[in-house]
Amino acid sequence: MVNYSLNSEQQRDEVPNIYGFFVSPNELETEESVKASVARRREQKWLDMFARWSAFIESRFDKVKTRCRKGIPPSVRGQGWYHLSAAKYRHENADRNCPTGSVFNLYLTQTPALNVLEDIKKDLARSFPDHEMFRDNGCGQESLFDVLKAYAVHDPAVGYCQAQAPIAAILLMHLPPEQAFWVFVQINEEYVKGYFSDGLMAVKEDALATELLIQRISQRGYRLLRKLDVDPILYTLDWYMTLFSRTYRAPQLFRIWDMFFCEGVKVLFRLALVIVRETLEVGPPDIVTKAHKCDNPMDHIELIKQTAKNLPFDVLLIKMDKLPLTDIDLAQACGQARQQLNSDLNTTNSRKTSSRVQANKHK
Repeated sequence: MVNYSLNSEQQRDEVPNIYGFFVSPNELETEESVKASVARRREQKWLDMFARWSAFIESRFDKVKTRCRKGIPPSVRGQGWYHLSAAKYRHENADRNCPTGSVFNLYLTQTPALNVLEDIKKDLARSFPDHEMFRDNGCGQESLFDVLKAYAVHDPAVGYCQAQAPIAAILLMHLPPEQAFWVFVQINEEYVKGYFSDGLMAVKEDALATELLIQRISQRGYRLLRKLDVDPILYTLDWYMTLFSRTYRAPQLFRIWDMFFCEGVKVLFRLALVIVRETLEVGPPDIVTKAHKCDNPMDHIELIKQTAKNLPFDVLLIKMDKLPLTDIDLAQACGQARQQLNSDLNTTNSRKTSSRVQANKHK
């Protein structure tokens, strides 16, 4: 997990970069000189796309996808996510049918369960305290509370889950609270539906599907994971539930999200698969050798997570694009994982029922 804590001396020396994160002056010079040279060239292209959005999505989606893979310019990134996720359409449609004219503001007048509010409040200070919006008394903490509270009202069955806070916080770095809320709704209900529900079945399915896909693309890596009995949920849970927000930082994380909003959850799978494959089979020899000498499952998981952070990001993007994984492969793996988990659940329930029957017989 990324360490977000800052001591007072660090806070005095560091200044916010173009993404709002506090960095050293040297880092600031490097980042801004690089980013300023690229962003302006693409900004106008995105503004032109927004003006003709439906036409681009319907007939020129490959162009949209290419531009997302290159990275959305920071100045229009929030609007890019708002359009790509279809949150703009859903927001406008919902407000059109709302008596008060704003569903978000209506939700803010309502109150979810008290324990939900308390859980949200506990996590406000933990969400990116090294970002200028989310430091103590920053404007971001109040907005973050509003977005998470509104969603808990919107979907009381889910309420609030700790992994939602960093996702909502990142949206607020790019969008006003009301637009951020609707993108957040789309993430929860269209992109990773079921991830935050009780039991985490959807996350467990995707973790198992990841393991099945590892078997397909990296036999050597799969054999090692099976030999050590490494449960895929142990390395995918944090990646998937936070959309990698605790693994990568700006601008790398935002590049991942650019692709995620355009291409969907398969981006998370592709990134996870490349990381595991690099660690266990085709990556730097020292990492692969270390992985195969490791006989402790937890050390193995830590190595995979460290590889994610240490491999050159541009290399990861190239390998994600070249990964031999089709949409059909992904759909089949997810279906197989769902079937296997349902079978395991039925077996467990049958055993519990049988145990109760036997216990009653002996009363």
